[in-house]
Amino acid sequence: MRKFIALEKNVYYSFEQEGDKVNFYAHKKGTGYDTRKDVTPEVLPNKVIINEIIRRPTVSTSMSKELQAFVSELAKRFEKA
Repeated sequence: MRKFIALEKNVYYSFEQEGDKVNFYAHKKGTGYDTRKDVTPEVLPNKVIINEIIRRPTVSTSMSKELQAFVSELAKRFEKA
């Protein structure tokens, strides 16, 4: 399953899950999906955040404070990549 999590400051954050394996990616708006960078943290978020990501219908749907904090963490990892 692939799903976009958010669009923050012209960067798309996405989620990819295959079985138990979960990865997070980021790429700048207007660039191809092939330019994405892996921003998966060493410690994955808890199941509550994963479930929120899965059930959110669109990237513009409001996020919980926990998910927003996680996206901010992904943004920091993207800036360093």
